[in-house]
Amino acid sequence: MARVPLASEVDFSKRKGYNVQLDDLLLRTATGPDRVLQIQSAEFPQQSINLAVNPEDITTNVGQIFSRSNFSGGEGLDTAHKRNGTEDDITRFFDSKGVDVFHGDEEGSYKVHLLNATDEINVKGSGNDLAGSNNYIARTSNGYLYLTDTTNIYVSTNDGAAWSAVSTGLTINNNFTGIAAFGNGLYLTTANGTTASELIKFDGSSWSEETTAQTSAGGLTGVWFVKNQLFISGQDSSASYLWAVKPFGKTWSSSDLTTASALLVSENTHDIKDVVDAGAVVLAASTDSNIYSIKDISGTMTLKGQTHVPFEEVHSIEAAEGIVLFGTKEIGTNTGRLYRSQLTVADDLYVLANRQLIKEWIISGIDASPKFMFSTRDSIYMGIKESSTEAYLWRYYLPTAGLARDLEIDTGSEITGITQANGQFIIVGAGKDIYKESSTSFVSTGYIIIPNADFFTSEQKQWVGAEVEHNELGGGQQIDVFISTIYDTVDNPDSSNWELVGQSVSGTGGVEYELNRNARYVNAKVVLTPNTALTSSPEFRSIAIRALPRPELVVVSIPINLSDQIERPNRKRLRVTGLGETIYQTLKTKEGDSVTLILHEPSETIRGVVESVQYPIIEDGNLGSVTQYCIVRVRGVRAETTTTSISRILGIGRLAVSNLG
Repeated sequence: MARVPLASEVDFSKRKGYNVQLDDLLLRTATGPDRVLQIQSAEFPQQSINLAVNPEDITTNVGQIFSRSNFSGGEGLDTAHKRNGTEDDITRFFDSKGVDVFHGDEEGSYKVHLLNATDEINVKGSGNDLAGSNNYIARTSNGYLYLTDTTNIYVSTNDGAAWSAVSTGLTINNNFTGIAAFGNGLYLTTANGTTASELIKFDGSSWSEETTAQTSAGGLTGVWFVKNQLFISGQDSSASYLWAVKPFGKTWSSSDLTTASALLVSENTHDIKDVVDAGAVVLAASTDSNIYSIKDISGTMTLKGQTHVPFEEVHSIEAAEGIVLFGTKEIGTNTGRLYRSQLTVADDLYVLANRQLIKEWIISGIDASPKFMFSTRDSIYMGIKESSTEAYLWRYYLPTAGLARDLEIDTGSEITGITQANGQFIIVGAGKDIYKESSTSFVSTGYIIIPNADFFTSEQKQWVGAEVEHNELGGGQQIDVFISTIYDTVDNPDSSNWELVGQSVSGTGGVEYELNRNARYVNAKVVLTPNTALTSSPEFRSIAIRALPRPELVVVSIPINLSDQIERPNRKRLRVTGLGETIYQTLKTKEGDSVTLILHEPSETIRGVVESVQYPIIEDGNLGSVTQYCIVRVRGVRAETTTTSISRILGIGRLAVSNLG
């Protein structure tokens, strides 16, 4: 019975006429004028693209294009081409600083531009920081801003540009612990942390001390005005409390704010940190790992459920457009987290369901938990301390559910208050000062880091060019493009791996910068610089990066001799009945297998997969001889010949051989 010769059994195979080895199989080619052995670079696999979103993906240039022309999906995407990716990934990036990626506050076409700078406003006069860290801010209906500092109150009547001390006519002995605005008036709480506290009221014209009833250890710890109710937190040596009181027309007495009248009671080692209107209910965030749901039932605020967040202190909460965001600090660590959830009703109880972790901040030695939240018509903002010198607003953009770093304040203070005045943000840096968003100047620089791209393949690519589009530049405006082929570079905007490949100081872009990089991945950082006076920002529209396939990825088409007649150098022809059919059937079993293909002329070693074995072809030659052959097609990469057999390890057949012939 005919069988296929094996390299393990035949010495000097090339000398004996075998010019192809497929794993251990020895084969002869059937090349001729119209039967060529062909080796060509494989076509680069094409990814699906969304022309409506990324028109830069379509180009007349050769190669595959990776582009971004919209970044409103937010930060946090490290790899663009993921098998489990979502449709929203085409509008996401990895990281940014100093740039507005959402463009939600302007008319016109989408573009990325620098954020406004923030100016430090000296509340207590030039060179004087706030005395304490109990700095809480409230804005009344008439637009006035009020700020607390130790036992002092400051007011601004011109949108935070200037501040003056408030004379209350009261003797305030204890540090402020909270502030809440209602109409043109205020409620404030104080406590000295031991035995004394006060509830202070400002009705828009005069100040009064309403009660000092909570005089046990701890005192009053916070106040909020929600759903026309006054929510007041406090604690004593036994427990922490939350009261709900209707303030209008109320005459306060010593019977108010007693432990027996408390709406919520928890351990005295914890406290209520935030209270917010969530539509159907009021939500109260506590450091005891719970979010409490409170509902007005026939005029009485009633506890109607709670959501437990294991091992996390809940420090801030905000609700808008049917979603609830809350910020936590992991118990025993400084890890801060931001969660998204939805309010649902189950068994007549209101709980937060579908909880999703949006962002985690782990910064060595820094409590990076979101401590304060503030909502606008399209966004929810939160304050995050990121270093000993930097704190930021982070913005959750409601239309796209995207998150990104926003305004910066030049201090390492905790952000304890956020509000707006005349469309500009007012931010409180605890123990430092007030920071007001500028209406005339931009930050001195900003960047956006694009996710890693690899077109869904692990193969090396030839990255050949990067192109940016932007609005007309001038006056010193500048856009720099940096490239890295190291995956982890996206984590560090200051990494030495970033290479400057292009700089634009005029025009509208559209020029492709040469890259000439060989790598699996590429990532990019686009840096924006304003004009020299910091009064105008460059406007960045898109980036596109072009790649070509590496030549090592090849497709080999080989005509294999299937005749029964064997011709050997310097030997008589030998006919082996059934040999051709045996070779063909053996080759058919190889379809889809991982193989190592060794060619002697030309000398090549290809490691890959047998794509197809085409049906035998019979050709009648001019001299009356008969040649029977088939076409074997192998796709793979050029590889060095090794002597290692790993069939037992991988279970995919023999990948390499030692005998070359």
